[in-house]
Amino acid sequence: MKYVALTSGRNEEKFIRRTVEGVLSQRPAPEAYVVVDDGSVDETAKILSEYPEVTVLSLDNPRHPTRGVNLAWALNAGGRKVTELVPDWDYLLKVDADSVLPSDYFSRLLSRLSENPRLGVTSGTPHDEKVWRGRASDGAKIYRRACWESIGHFVPCNAFDTLALLQAKRHGWIIESFPEIKYTQLRTWRRGSLNRWILSGRSRYYIGFPVWHTFLIGLVYLMDKPWILGSTSMFLAHLVTALGRLEKPFPSEYYEFARKYAVWETLERLHEKRLT
Repeated sequence: MKYVALTSGRNEEKFIRRTVEGVLSQRPAPEAYVVVDDGSVDETAKILSEYPEVTVLSLDNPRHPTRGVNLAWALNAGGRKVTELVPDWDYLLKVDADSVLPSDYFSRLLSRLSENPRLGVTSGTPHDEKVWRGRASDGAKIYRRACWESIGHFVPCNAFDTLALLQAKRHGWIIESFPEIKYTQLRTWRRGSLNRWILSGRSRYYIGFPVWHTFLIGLVYLMDKPWILGSTSMFLAHLVTALGRLEKPFPSEYYEFARKYAVWETLERLHEKRLT
């Protein structure tokens, strides 16, 4: 069993040290750890130079106006680099530049992967976050090699992590998180700015979720900041984008799967609620 680790960040001087040390503390240690410095202008590069165990890949891509595009580009470059360093890796540990892992994080998830060969992507959960069943936390997840290859790469777009999970599910892989395995996320996942909520609504249209599904998700997040206004803006942004009938970038077969998945996920949540 060989695994590699990958992190990408830009201007992460506040958090990158704790992230790197968390990954390097893993037992067993990764065969290679690549950190992509995506054009930082702060002290990130200087901090990374203190860790000879880390392979630093420095990029200077032009900044794309769509949130997530540069990060997807950087992670794809990092994925190619870890494969160059360790061509026969079995698992990829992807860690955000603001996530801190306990030393047993990988080993505990590896046992879950060993138990289920169809488990393609898995994660623990942050201390302050609940991850729904059938999802994996974006901050620190593990990809099985065969699953990663069926996805191909991260599509440069907003919500590329969610899109990758849907692509994995479409290829028959199981996605799961384990709430008993915790890690620390130094920045909260909750969307603090109204623009983030609006962007999320628009992204859900392009990813293929139906408007009714976004409405239900908005009800779940009504009390997240900014209270009521955030989730309402997400729903309205999705609705307006759908009414505009803007062109969607992916094949029709994918969108058919996304619609069916939205129905399945809703029924699954209702079933969970009934049981509790």
